[in-house]
Amino acid sequence: MDLPAMQPQRLMHLSDLHFGAHDPQVCAAVQRLAHALQIRVVVVSGDLTQRATRTQFAQAHDFIQGLGVPERVVLAGNHDLPLFAWWLRWGRAYDRFAAQFGAQLEPQRQVGPFCVVGVNTTRPWRHERGSLSARQVDRVAADLLAAPNDAWCIVASHHPLVGRCAQDRSHRPLGADAAVARWREAGADMLLSGHVHQPGLSQPLPGLWSMQAGTAVSHRLRWGQPNSLVVLQVQSVVPVVGLEHVGTAPLQRHAQRWDFDAKAGDFVCVEARPLG
Repeated sequence: MDLPAMQPQRLMHLSDLHFGAHDPQVCAAVQRLAHALQIRVVVVSGDLTQRATRTQFAQAHDFIQGLGVPERVVLAGNHDLPLFAWWLRWGRAYDRFAAQFGAQLEPQRQVGPFCVVGVNTTRPWRHERGSLSARQVDRVAADLLAAPNDAWCIVASHHPLVGRCAQDRSHRPLGADAAVARWREAGADMLLSGHVHQPGLSQPLPGLWSMQAGTAVSHRLRWGQPNSLVVLQVQSVVPVVGLEHVGTAPLQRHAQRWDFDAKAGDFVCVEARPLG
């Protein structure tokens, strides 16, 4: 009996693009990687722009189009709300975002093994920190409960829902603790976020992982971290007898961190961790 590996299915997670403060060389490298890895779905967890201008949103849209990934979950970040055009924050805060990415601020996608539920943690009346309402918590929990039993259930947000350090914890949206506990009970396997510009993987609760993406394509780097992104991979091994499949082994899930190597001019995988 042979055990051939099935083609991996991959999700790419980007955050904090900050178009208007972006590096074209890094943008091109992300697009090459997306094509090379045959990404099934891309999640962009906010801060697409530096100052929420129409030009910057158009640049972000063109970049995401160039990834060649038709299935997307694109969320707004606090930088995607007008700062200098402050009058737009009353009733029109998301107009420029919606013109390029649609009016759905909390998109969802079921693509292959991935079930991604987006949640908008930004608020027009807050400059930086976000929050979660009881209605949002209930809605995400219901979406998770409705997901297929074998799906990798992922909740994506701009602000980090868990904190690995004091600084991370200060950036969490209001209501994060209750939301994380509720969503874990409803079946969440992974939390994806950005905002803090520092990549990292942690396990806040048994069976629940949290992965933060770094700064994807911007030169607004922090703490000496390079440009960075996340790839989630699912792969199965199918026992074969002759030409007939007789069963399927459990899906193997991996979380990967890819950093930009300035000398090579491309992203390289610097960490790959199997997730139980």
